[in-house]
Amino acid sequence: MSIDIQTVNKLANLSKLEFDDTGKEEVRQKLNKIVEFISQLQEVDTENIEPMASTVHATSTREREDKVTEENHRDEFMANAPQTEMGFFVVPRVVE
Repeated sequence: MSIDIQTVNKLANLSKLEFDDTGKEEVRQKLNKIVEFISQLQEVDTENIEPMASTVHATSTREREDKVTEENHRDEFMANAPQTEMGFFVVPRVVE
């Protein structure tokens, strides 16, 4: 499978992105590299590999201790905001 410029145009339209011709070609090349990588992954033989739902119980996974390492600077950060409400940043509505 190969990504062509028409596919890039369709994806750009769906994602509301604009590219010049050079940008479209760059995106096309990068998408083709992604598709090529996925094709390589599909070639890997996983016939005798048991599926994993999570790596949490894997014996080789080291888990770090879950501890707080930073102080709470929330009030300082909120003081810099133009508008806050109930401890949250207030931003203009962008979706109708």
